[in-house]
Amino acid sequence: MELKGNLSEKDGVFSCSEACSHMLSCGNHACQDICHPGPCGECELMPGKVTACHCGKTRLLEKRASCLDPIPTCDKVCDKKLPCGVHRCKVTCHEGDCPPCVVRVEQRCRCGSSGQMVECYKVLEEEFRCNKPCGRKKNCGRHRCSECCCPLSKPLARLEGGNWDPHLCQIPCGKKLRCGQHGCQLLCHSGHCPPCLETIFNDLTCACGRTSIPPPLPCGTPTPSCPHQCLVPQPCGHPATHQCHFGDCPPCVVPVMRECIGGHVVLRNIPCGSKDIRCNQPCGKNRQCGMHACNRSCHPSPCDPPPANGDASSSTGGRASCGQVCGAPRRECKHTCTAPCHPSSPCPDLRCEFPMTIACSCGRITATVPCGAGGTANGDNMFEVSIIQKLPMPLQPVESDGRRVPLGQRKLSCDEDCAKMERKRVLAEAFDITPPNLDALHFGENSNASDLLSDLFRREPKWVMAIEERCKFLVLGKTRGNSSGNLKVHVFCHMTKDKRDAIRVIADRWKLSVQAAGWEPKRFITIHPTPKSKAPARILGSKPGVFVAASHPFFDPLVDMDPRLVVAMLDLPRDADVSALVLRFGGECELVWLNDKNAVAVFNDPARAATALRRLDYGSAYQGAAVFLPSSSAQPGNVWVAGQKDGVAATKSSANPWKKATASEPDPSSGDWTGVLGQAPGSVWRRGGDTVAQVMGTSNRWNALESDAATSSRPVEESKPAPRTDAVSSAGPSTAPPVSKMQPEVEVDDWEEACE
Repeated sequence: MELKGNLSEKDGVFSCSEACSHMLSCGNHACQDICHPGPCGECELMPGKVTACHCGKTRLLEKRASCLDPIPTCDKVCDKKLPCGVHRCKVTCHEGDCPPCVVRVEQRCRCGSSGQMVECYKVLEEEFRCNKPCGRKKNCGRHRCSECCCPLSKPLARLEGGNWDPHLCQIPCGKKLRCGQHGCQLLCHSGHCPPCLETIFNDLTCACGRTSIPPPLPCGTPTPSCPHQCLVPQPCGHPATHQCHFGDCPPCVVPVMRECIGGHVVLRNIPCGSKDIRCNQPCGKNRQCGMHACNRSCHPSPCDPPPANGDASSSTGGRASCGQVCGAPRRECKHTCTAPCHPSSPCPDLRCEFPMTIACSCGRITATVPCGAGGTANGDNMFEVSIIQKLPMPLQPVESDGRRVPLGQRKLSCDEDCAKMERKRVLAEAFDITPPNLDALHFGENSNASDLLSDLFRREPKWVMAIEERCKFLVLGKTRGNSSGNLKVHVFCHMTKDKRDAIRVIADRWKLSVQAAGWEPKRFITIHPTPKSKAPARILGSKPGVFVAASHPFFDPLVDMDPRLVVAMLDLPRDADVSALVLRFGGECELVWLNDKNAVAVFNDPARAATALRRLDYGSAYQGAAVFLPSSSAQPGNVWVAGQKDGVAATKSSANPWKKATASEPDPSSGDWTGVLGQAPGSVWRRGGDTVAQVMGTSNRWNALESDAATSSRPVEESKPAPRTDAVSSAGPSTAPPVSKMQPEVEVDDWEEACE
């Protein structure tokens, strides 16, 4: 409080906020100040203080004698600032306070969204508020402000003075605290509620009472976990298998035998407490109509809902409809009735709408029409006329015997193209011409696969026919000399992706199993038959209805993998271990598992393949679907036929006739096979006459490449090969008997022990 006059600090101060009204020192006027301590000031109307008129623009010419003398006025405008602080008084110099400001100004509301035109003095006297609700969220983030003309409704608005915050939510929170017993006493707020501050002074025990926690404890402390079994007896009679708990016991989990809810099967190992056990089989029970069986999956009885009170069938005693499709055969056609079940009435005589495909006499032109049997029998109606107009060709005329022939039983007329195709067929049969059967390539519903194979057949028909011949042999052919239990497999050479896709399409037609292995550009395909493999309806290169004979196709390097690169592991026993192949040759070959006991390993180097074949316990020579020509002994591609050479030293036969006469085993990794395989490229795999017999008589043809260093301890001078001559190198293979296929005569575990 602002003090007037001298006041001691020891005196108290109290103001009643009323006018002082004490007489001033002049004795004529009273103090107009608010209640204040101390003496009042001097009179403001004393002659010494007033030297001008009321507006202060004109000085007084006559001196006043006392404070009661009037103060003269002038004829000038007052021009004092009004209480609004903006405008000035326009009245002539006057006594007392200036009149209120009557200038019309725009008064904005608190939120600033609207305004009104009022006199200036009313802006300070009355606050204008609009009726627009705020709608913004309060500080809790949950509730919205419903205050009209809220000063914080603007995005960046701030409170100006005062402690009232309209966006401070005043609603009590009331949420349950974590203890689950008490509620939050704070005002509505954001975030989690504080923890409960109450304290528990009682023991916390489990359901059986054998485990407890002593007080004091914070409110909300969970009950202790009891390690003992539940003591509540089970309704089924089995002992409890769960721990102590509060509330109802969980269902019993002891495995028992239970019958499904529909009574179809008895299931084993079903938890004892399981209910509503369903076997997913069709119900099969008779419906209320007495004609159909329930087609729903296993469900509780009854199959049909109970009849309503107003149902006519229940009141008359007739059979009620089950709601399923009738399915009874129609009299006019081979199709079935599609009306809902009608046990008490015959099938309605309606037109059959089942779609049927009609064709011309040769079968080239086809169209889909509704069956049309049944219904009206008085000729064609507008519906049939509209369908006939959309057909590609007109219908063939039928003999009129007074009976209507349905659309599905009529034929289309042939056109000129049909006549041309018939003439071509007659000429082809007359000259015994077999055109490429392109229709055999279109199978199933995969048009993309058919287009791929058709395009490749037009560009490379021989290649496609070669793939077809190999698939045909795997499914229909018989391997000579092998037992029926051996798996037939064929490995194709490295080829591009489009050809690999074509092989997949052709193999799928024969239901063959396909595996892809390797990395680009050396990715290849292997195929082998399965129990589901069978010949397709149409075979490429054969006439329909003609017996198909499957013979060995001949080797083609553009189709088949080189047999020297493949090692077969067929009919592996359960305890077979192929870790040696994986550890030693893992980075040099691709191991392809055909099934759980058959596999093939494809190498990049024939030398490494020969080494793997000698050292693998379960390795055998690969025999694919393709064989070499009988006269191909002079060709370098036939790796299984050896020609006899004159002048080559014969191997020793006194100790072990299966050991060859070479000095040492060549290094497979170096690729130098000249000492074993010969010098000329055309005779890489040809050896002397004794060696031919050795290769022919063993179950492992690669044993002919085994060196004395690994199989014998003879001196080096005894195993030294005889020097080759030009005559030997130039000797032709004509002296060697041609061999088309090699099979072992006797099967033994170890040839060396058997011959020694």
